[in-house]
Amino acid sequence: MVFRKISVLAKIFDERDHAVVMVNNVPVLIVKYNGKFYAMDARCPHMGCGVLSEVQDGHIAVCPLHKAKFDVLTGDMVSPPIVMPERQCEFNRELHPPLKRYDVRVSPEGLLEIDI
Repeated sequence: MVFRKISVLAKIFDERDHAVVMVNNVPVLIVKYNGKFYAMDARCPHMGCGVLSEVQDGHIAVCPLHKAKFDVLTGDMVSPPIVMPERQCEFNRELHPPLKRYDVRVSPEGLLEIDI
């Protein structure tokens, strides 16, 4: 494992339960759920256009464009995108469920570190 320190203090999660950060030019969703940190790719694999910035029930990330839902604990898609019923849903060729997850830890200085 190679953890990369990011400029996000773990302390900000005292006031919020999630944040989207850029790590190596990749949007990553970080969630604090039941006292533990989780991270996964924040781009929706449906067309690759939505950034998963909304979180429901503490660990379900929602695409703002077509409402696909992903479990941050596993990366699994728990609800498909809502598109026209007569059309097959297309997925971005580079991205596909389950979304990539990353281990997160807190450094001695209180900064988050992600294994990316």
